[in-house]
Amino acid sequence: MSKMIEIAAGDRRATIIPGLGGALAALSRRDHDVLRPLPDNATSALAAACIPLVPWGNRIRLGRFNFGGHAVVLPAKHQTERHAAHGLGWERSWILSELVGASAELVLDHAGAAAGEAWPWSFRAVQRFELDTDGLALSIELTNTGTETMPAGLGLRPCLRRWRDSRAQFTAREMALADLEQIPTGELVGARHFGDWSKGMTVPAITIDNCYAHWGGKVEVKDGLGTITLQASGAENLHVFAPGTGGELIFAPLNHLPAPFHAEDWSMPVLQPGKSARIDLHITEGSRPAEAI
Repeated sequence: MSKMIEIAAGDRRATIIPGLGGALAALSRRDHDVLRPLPDNATSALAAACIPLVPWGNRIRLGRFNFGGHAVVLPAKHQTERHAAHGLGWERSWILSELVGASAELVLDHAGAAAGEAWPWSFRAVQRFELDTDGLALSIELTNTGTETMPAGLGLRPCLRRWRDSRAQFTAREMALADLEQIPTGELVGARHFGDWSKGMTVPAITIDNCYAHWGGKVEVKDGLGTITLQASGAENLHVFAPGTGGELIFAPLNHLPAPFHAEDWSMPVLQPGKSARIDLHITEGSRPAEAI
């Protein structure tokens, strides 16, 4: 496995693995995990505690779209998947550019078409991790380093620990419906489609793999160990993945709705040459026993 880097502040520890998708491998407090840790034998960053989603999040149907005169064809990365998923960042090796105290910075440079890449636009992505006694401040920034306007999808995909009685609370205006391959249909429905998250509810025993639009920027998850809080900025949407079989509980802030190139009224953010976009995420955990939300 690639070399890991650990930062610490008080009773909190974070482990970063630049060579495996620039992933956050673990985040813990005292003697327990806050996020699901990367297994020792893992070979994919998708099993990590958190991965960067850049330069798009979720899926692009069949990996194909047209933009700015480019007919883009992206490879699918899973044998069971026909679609390009979760961007490029999680499958690339990042460079550790700074490590000072309880903070670290990772950089990924993508050369685009000049290097024969399927994603033709060049960019630089930077992740910053800063741990203190309150929690982990995590950010991702995308800069267009080319000469053309580029699509600029951005997100972070933290996977929280999950208990059978984990209860989540957040607000959102709408939810995107998806087909059997989890590609959004283009239809938005009320955010209470699976239940009223705004009042807090136990994560249901059915698979949820849907994006919530115009969310409030904050998620709280309570279980027997306490409360995990995610507070994000720069991301108008929240993708929730919670398989009915348990195990994973993902709340991913995104700056765009899924499949933006294929839904008539959904647009992908763009960046002009030299311009940047950024998402910030703060992850905190209090160990007071959970109370009813």
